[in-house]
Amino acid sequence: MDFELASRTRRLFAAWIDGIFYLLFSKLGLLVIGIESKDILHLYLYSSKQLFLYSIWLLLCIFLFYVLVPTYIWSGQTIGKRLLSIMVVKATEDLVDLKTMSLRTIFAFGCQLNLPILLQVLGIMYLVDLLFIFRKDQKTLHDLIAKTKVVYY
Repeated sequence: MDFELASRTRRLFAAWIDGIFYLLFSKLGLLVIGIESKDILHLYLYSSKQLFLYSIWLLLCIFLFYVLVPTYIWSGQTIGKRLLSIMVVKATEDLVDLKTMSLRTIFAFGCQLNLPILLQVLGIMYLVDLLFIFRKDQKTLHDLIAKTKVVYY
């Protein structure tokens, strides 16, 4: 089957939708752990058990939203991609698997680590990743690493 590449705009809006859902679940994690949003900066400055638990919660949310759901529930689709009728496929146009989706999600996983220098480096890499969308083939850095592309379905 020959898929048409999804537009940059549609990919952007899908990422925003996914980000909103991720933000809602991250706030739910704060409530469960008993942390108020205003206390987050304090936790990052003074590491604690609550920060560790919150980081684990964030990693679990990322793994659920960006790896498990697109691999086993909606064949290459996150919530945002499903709402906007786009999907991730391998460069060979096969459906994605656990390894492929894990590779695509590597930047999101890394950004949840609470290591200040690593966080800055990953932030720069994430920006570079986003700017790759302007290549002719519209593949971001995570698409190139995982050998995927985002298409209309």
